[in-house]
Amino acid sequence: MSRIICRRMVDPVRRAVPTPSGWLINPEKKLVLFFIRDPKSLMRMPKVITQLWHSTAEGIPTQIKNTRTMALEDANETWFELLSNGWELVEHQINDDAA
Repeated sequence: MSRIICRRMVDPVRRAVPTPSGWLINPEKKLVLFFIRDPKSLMRMPKVITQLWHSTAEGIPTQIKNTRTMALEDANETWFELLSNGWELVEHQINDDAA
């Protein structure tokens, strides 16, 4: 029995799988898409929540259009496809009026 306990103590710690996160803005500067890991999903099978927002020309979100939850693989595919189609990564938080 002591062998099992000792072995479990040296097992590697599970780490969360990296997920796409942040804001992407479309080339016309009219929409922003927010990616965030679903905190309720399992570490070994993460899901990603996306929120599509209407935005100002400065990229500030103003009104939510829709919310979706997707598997990590689908989120990664969407993230990289949007970047290759001219969407850009932006850094800001939702303003209080939009939230």
